[in-house]
Amino acid sequence: MQFPQQPSLPHTQGMADAAIDAAWAVMPPDMELETSRLLPIVVGAHPRAEIADRPLANRLVAAMRQWQRQQGGAAGERALIPIVMTDLWYLNDRELLLQPTVAIGEPSSNAASAYFGTRLPRAYVVDGQLQVLADLAFVEPSVAMWGADARATRTALDWFISRHLERFLEAVQG
Repeated sequence: MQFPQQPSLPHTQGMADAAIDAAWAVMPPDMELETSRLLPIVVGAHPRAEIADRPLANRLVAAMRQWQRQQGGAAGERALIPIVMTDLWYLNDRELLLQPTVAIGEPSSNAASAYFGTRLPRAYVVDGQLQVLADLAFVEPSVAMWGADARATRTALDWFISRHLERFLEAVQG
């Protein structure tokens, strides 16, 4: 079956974007989003968070999707959909607050990290450098992490992915 070509607009000629096509293949833009199926990866709504933390969040989403593929789709229809969003959207939606969540970025630029900062135990701390907050039994299925700078936050994320991501996903995918 052939699909009609998208109309060519003068200002877009020669601007094919494989990254957009790949992203839309995984999550079509018209896909219906049910809050109960989302796994929020929360970054701050701040320019510094967009620069430093969103790429880390996208990396975490890629690792989660890879794990789901390796599990044969991780429960198919029941699989949680990892999605990057800002703290403003997340904290203002009561249903999202009930979902398993990972917050990335320091509390001064990510209100979700501040929210979890008083609710989760410290799982991994390098004094003055980074912290990962999580109940490692994942009874409380949320995680917050940040570092003194972007590189330290990346180290926190690397630690979480390599040591605990699989157990976290097993716990939240049920």
